[in-house]
Amino acid sequence: MKNQYTEIESENSKSTNRHRRMSLAVQVNLLIVAITLGISLLLVAISAVNYRRAILDPFTDRLAEYEVKEEDFAPFLSYFAELFGTEEMQAARESHFTEDDHFLDWMDETPSFTDDDPLYGRESLFFDIIAYDLSVRDTMEAIDLDTVGAEVLKDGTVYRVSYDEKGGNDSDWLDDFGREESFFSQPPTEFLSPCMMRISSNYLLLRCVILDLGGAEGRLWLGYNMTEAVNEFHGFVTRSILYVLALTVAASIVCICLLRRHITKPIAALSQAATEFAPEEDGTFSTDRISRVEIPVENELGDLSREIRSMQIRIVENTENLKMLTSEKERIKTELNMATRIQNSMLPHIFPPFPEREEFDLYATMRPAREVGGDFYDFFMIDEDHLAVVMADVSGKGVPGALFMMVSKVILKNNAMLGRPVGEILARTNDLICANNQMEMFVTVWMGILEISTGTIRAANAGHEYPAVMQDGCFRLCRDRHSFVIGGLADVCYREYELQLEKGDKLFLYTDGVTEATDEKGELFGTERMLGALNACADSSPQEILTGVRDAVDAFVGEAEQFDDMTMLCLTYKGPNTRQKQSMPPERTA
Repeated sequence: MKNQYTEIESENSKSTNRHRRMSLAVQVNLLIVAITLGISLLLVAISAVNYRRAILDPFTDRLAEYEVKEEDFAPFLSYFAELFGTEEMQAARESHFTEDDHFLDWMDETPSFTDDDPLYGRESLFFDIIAYDLSVRDTMEAIDLDTVGAEVLKDGTVYRVSYDEKGGNDSDWLDDFGREESFFSQPPTEFLSPCMMRISSNYLLLRCVILDLGGAEGRLWLGYNMTEAVNEFHGFVTRSILYVLALTVAASIVCICLLRRHITKPIAALSQAATEFAPEEDGTFSTDRISRVEIPVENELGDLSREIRSMQIRIVENTENLKMLTSEKERIKTELNMATRIQNSMLPHIFPPFPEREEFDLYATMRPAREVGGDFYDFFMIDEDHLAVVMADVSGKGVPGALFMMVSKVILKNNAMLGRPVGEILARTNDLICANNQMEMFVTVWMGILEISTGTIRAANAGHEYPAVMQDGCFRLCRDRHSFVIGGLADVCYREYELQLEKGDKLFLYTDGVTEATDEKGELFGTERMLGALNACADSSPQEILTGVRDAVDAFVGEAEQFDDMTMLCLTYKGPNTRQKQSMPPERTA
């Protein structure tokens, strides 16, 4: 036991060195930090979304809900759609922002068309420009826009008409008038609903309204400058994250201190107490090693400390009990070994048993299922011409069966030595056993008395297995008539019958441990397999026959456990000895 505990401790030490795990306190702290940080970041994200909505949603809703009046912008944009196709407009555009800048002059002077032209006259042109400028201002003031721009798509080219900002100069639109570029590179259809867009370091919330101008397309851009709001939002998120980190660090420090004081230290003390609870050199546990750690709090740790102490006390007590049980087990084992030797000594075990007798050959074996068995065999000479053969099986196993077996064997032999017939021997044995059978055990017996000079066997069967007889070179069952078992009921008469053995015939006796041997599938060995094993070695000696049957049973059973005693006896009759026949005593009478 000492070596066993030493090996366990060595393996635990090696495992700890190879796989050094993170301490419980660190794991709990990391878990708390992760949970706190995760929850805090989630709250920041929710707050950020709500904050962003609080800033953007009012402007987005205002921009989306505003209804642009097409009649305020379509005439002017249609007018310029026509104007952009004239040669004068092309020449003016080409000279814009050059030394020969006559674009503004062209706006002040009379174009190639006449002043009184109702569509292209100077008065119409400036009237429409003023009307458009007023519409832009009305739109900007209606929803407090920061920027308004207009474009015209004509023959695949986008012309910028104007771009006005809140607080800008009234003539700012003239600087961008007629530029051959789109207000933004993105398709205007993406801005039919308000969308946020970043231009350089500025953020604009834009909406585009598309106007049908007949042969051209007008685009009206409405927008809010959200740069300040977005920057404020970014500042809010940054501050929130910093606050969360600071809060997480503070919470972690507090949790670590509380864990260390109320959990980590008590657990470490309990762990050390459990580690120090080791066996002594002889493998037993001493009361001096019982844990002295007490956690008075009424929580799981307190329960654990009390349970560890209680468990260690039980281990010490169980170790003492185990030591006593082991000692008792060794004593019982020694006594069982002695009982086995005593039982073996009670059975004939010297072969050949009668080397001076040439009329027969005999061999028997018993293999108990436990240390001692309940089966027994016996054979003995009643006189010079009569050999008694007994095969019996006691109802019990183990020590009770062995004791009952020895009593039965002695009574049977004592009655047989008085020279009585077989039936009377079994009857008197039955009466003696029934007279004081408080355990209500019984024994099945086959008994036969061989008259050596003639080969005649007078036999009786008290509930035992059928004997197997080899005649004409083949073993067959002798299905004799059974009488009642011995020890079951008093005053029973046992019927005798006769077997005639010729020279070379064999008698095989056995117990049910042979035929009822069971394999791993629960199948019985049976009498047919037994007869097959017997006939496979029918011409062999009794010892070889028993060895063959035993090997056949073992091969059939395999790894299955032996549940019953297995006892066998084989007798070969070689015929009378003619030299001794002349000096034989007169025939026995009942």
